[in-house]
Amino acid sequence: MTLRRSPVAARAAFALVACIALAGATTKPSQSNIKSIGIIAALGDTCMFERVTDAPFQWIAPPQAHFLEISDWGIDDDIAADIAKFLGKRYLVQSIPIEHQDFDTWSYVSLARHIRELPLPAERVDAYLVVLRDWRADEIGGSDHQVGGLGLYQRDLRGRGERLGVFASYRLVLVDPDNGNVIASQPALLPNGRMLWLSATPALWPHTQNELSDAQHRALQTDFRKLIEATLPRALQRLGLLF
Repeated sequence: MTLRRSPVAARAAFALVACIALAGATTKPSQSNIKSIGIIAALGDTCMFERVTDAPFQWIAPPQAHFLEISDWGIDDDIAADIAKFLGKRYLVQSIPIEHQDFDTWSYVSLARHIRELPLPAERVDAYLVVLRDWRADEIGGSDHQVGGLGLYQRDLRGRGERLGVFASYRLVLVDPDNGNVIASQPALLPNGRMLWLSATPALWPHTQNELSDAQHRALQTDFRKLIEATLPRALQRLGLLF
């Protein structure tokens, strides 16, 4: 399958949006009592393929959703490395190994429980910084459904073709390592509170999620990386960790 990517102008517009996002960031007060941070990256183990079909009353039934295991893409390792790069001059940071299934679906109650159950890290930390998938309203196709985590989205528009987008919907949560209490929580969004996503072409949609071509794999991995790079610094600023 030949993969056709978005036009150069669209990429330039995306870069401009990313710059605006960082320029418009508002910094919260510093977490001055925190000197060391354990990074728990729990976002990049699966990719979701969500399709909202052009069916009557589509808002009643859930969308078609399939998942692909992508932990070998190294996205969580990249996220942990990026956070360490951003915060390393101010904090002692270390990456914390986890069982991803403990964080794939979460509530603040279950998050606190899993944090309390974690083995002691190599070096004691004052806080855990957890990167979690976050569920957001469908801003790509405008349906009544939600998207979350990393994924490729398609909405069939009756008589008007399709609308496709690559998304990275996630949240940073700063957690007390002793009791699991949430110190601060911040979704990774644009300054206007909207989710950042990239438009995609029909060539990016695989026949099934298990038949992803090498070109589709590379394109998705690249787009996920761009989305995270554009939203991660501002989310860290909003938590009061980055200046």
